[in-house]
Amino acid sequence: MTSRRDFLGVLATGVAAAGTPLVGSASATATAVTGAAKPWAGRGLDVPGLELVMQLVVTCSAPERMGPTANSKDGLREDVWPIVGGRFVGRNISGVVIPGGGDFPMVRPDGVTIIDALYRLRTDDGVTIIIHNKGLEYAGNEGHTERYRLVPEFTAPVGKHDWLNRSVFLSTLVYPVPAAMALARSPAENDRLIEVYRVT
Repeated sequence: MTSRRDFLGVLATGVAAAGTPLVGSASATATAVTGAAKPWAGRGLDVPGLELVMQLVVTCSAPERMGPTANSKDGLREDVWPIVGGRFVGRNISGVVIPGGGDFPMVRPDGVTIIDALYRLRTDDGVTIIIHNKGLEYAGNEGHTERYRLVPEFTAPVGKHDWLNRSVFLSTLVYPVPAAMALARSPAENDRLIEVYRVT
């Protein structure tokens, strides 16, 4: 059994018993503090994977302004996007987006945009599930001006769909939605595609 003294010694040297560098070691921290520009060759020991488990097309109406001055205590809130419907399909699950939710984005004082959407899903077998999808806007690539990386949290009742309560998820927001998946019925509505990945 490794003693506390032995363990602290490993941290201090940054070398594990097998002679390999210890990820996040004190030596790595010291390098960061001194500002030495050394490449970091850390390797994860349990690298997670991603499994696509759900796609949602969420339809919003035209955005609503919060007022002439939308600054709040935590940043600049410009528009609220009311959610008026949509559909979703996934792993042994499908249904509709219940009208009445919303996306409440905010621009923080440092210029970072926070996405914060809260709405409900109704499965085709009659179960209501709450989804709270929150994350950040990233600089875009591949012809898109912006990208989003979100962390959805589901609240599902005990039963067939309660697997949603027992995993960590990552989602993306795709806009504009591919034409074959679009649901908006008028110029006053707009869709966004949410792709949900389970972290394995």
